[in-house]
Amino acid sequence: MTLRNTTPVPNVFFDSLMIELSSSAVRVYLKIVRNTYGWRDPQGNVKQRDWISHSQFSKVGLSSRSVTTAIDELLGHNLITLTDDFGNLLNHPKQRKNAKRIYYGLQSNTQVNLAFNKAKNDKNKAQFLPTTKEISSQKYKANERLSDQERMQQILQNEEDKQIRRNNWL
Repeated sequence: MTLRNTTPVPNVFFDSLMIELSSSAVRVYLKIVRNTYGWRDPQGNVKQRDWISHSQFSKVGLSSRSVTTAIDELLGHNLITLTDDFGNLLNHPKQRKNAKRIYYGLQSNTQVNLAFNKAKNDKNKAQFLPTTKEISSQKYKANERLSDQERMQQILQNEEDKQIRRNNWL
């Protein structure tokens, strides 16, 4: 089955990496995904990299400074690669400033998956991956009444549990 007018995003991004990124970095990453994995040649191959001008990132609703900060964040997480016309890496802002064109690409899946698997196998960073179907279970019976103080304690405990699970991700 082929889905038309869609762009595949690596599952590892949703499963573990997105929680670590700022909203600006998520927007920039998804723009890069769209411009690379979202285009196929006649043989069905995706682009490995694409020239994206800084002004193209404005289409995701970010200022120029936010884009620059997001790019540095994505480079820090080793999610993207930046190269010039000749394939030279442009990891530092000074290198990017002097480049005529900057080509953006996603880090190869094997490297991202290795980082994900390393974190997944690390006992200190074990994560809970729930099923995609969220099922809400009742915490109390319909006839049971809780005082406001008891309900507030229950809510605070649930929020604390959620935060602990988030902290254990990557």
